[in-house]
Amino acid sequence: MNSLAASLHARSVPLESPVTLYQAGTPQNSPANFTGTVYLATPQLLATYGIKASQIAPGTDILTMRPGLAGVPHLAMTWSTTQSPGGGPPCTLGNDCLANPVIQTVSSLPGGTSAPNTVITEYAVSKYHLQPSLNGWLIQAPAPLTATQVNAARQLALAYGVTAETRSGTPDLGEFAGGATALGIVIAFGVLAASVGLIRSETARDLRTLTATGASSATRRMITAATAAALGLLGAVLGMAGAVIAGLAWAHGSLSVMFGGLPLTDVLLLLAGLPLAAAAGGWLLAGREPQVIARQPLD
Repeated sequence: MNSLAASLHARSVPLESPVTLYQAGTPQNSPANFTGTVYLATPQLLATYGIKASQIAPGTDILTMRPGLAGVPHLAMTWSTTQSPGGGPPCTLGNDCLANPVIQTVSSLPGGTSAPNTVITEYAVSKYHLQPSLNGWLIQAPAPLTATQVNAARQLALAYGVTAETRSGTPDLGEFAGGATALGIVIAFGVLAASVGLIRSETARDLRTLTATGASSATRRMITAATAAALGLLGAVLGMAGAVIAGLAWAHGSLSVMFGGLPLTDVLLLLAGLPLAAAAGGWLLAGREPQVIARQPLD
């Protein structure tokens, strides 16, 4: 592995695994069941992702980047081959099992199913006298691998009877979510702008009346801005409600996973930002004095 890493101008990091993590009381193949390898958070592995020991809270057993994992009920950490999600002896320390380990979410860890996205701290390894075993190697190249380099890595892995996995260029779930959010905001602003324009055209007669009675530009701006802000708030609330309903329908069996990592700051910014942006747009675009006509417009 060191020779392969050297050829890629990279450094290999051993991946050791002393335990597994699963959700007790759920079928093994259930999509709601959390299973997977838990790697050892060695100083070398943590340094690879820029995580300092001071960032780890005292008494933490597990570090993870998986949103909502810390809130999953009946989660168990085992270092025994007799424990399984579908059954087995009770999860006790005497049976080499820890129920509800202390989990801390660390966004610096990598995503991906094969990456070390969930690790066990050296504190837990020492406390429970665990024996880590080598599970693989992590090699991070400074640049995307070529087809020749990927093939060479697979041939080397095949010679040693192991497998080699490379990260694809396909965007992960977080990137898809970010893109979908940005697209949704753009669409929301487009619909909002169209709605404000429609309302302004429908209220042109009222604006002429206000102008004729001596209403200032600031008054007209205030009316349009208030209308736009109300529409923006209504759109934000309805959109948020629709997202919550969709989440409930999609993941009704694992609500803690779906809503455990909900970014409340982003939600509040959206609920407050969309009406404010709509009000600002309405204020800026409503300063023109309406066209004056000499007769009643025909409907």
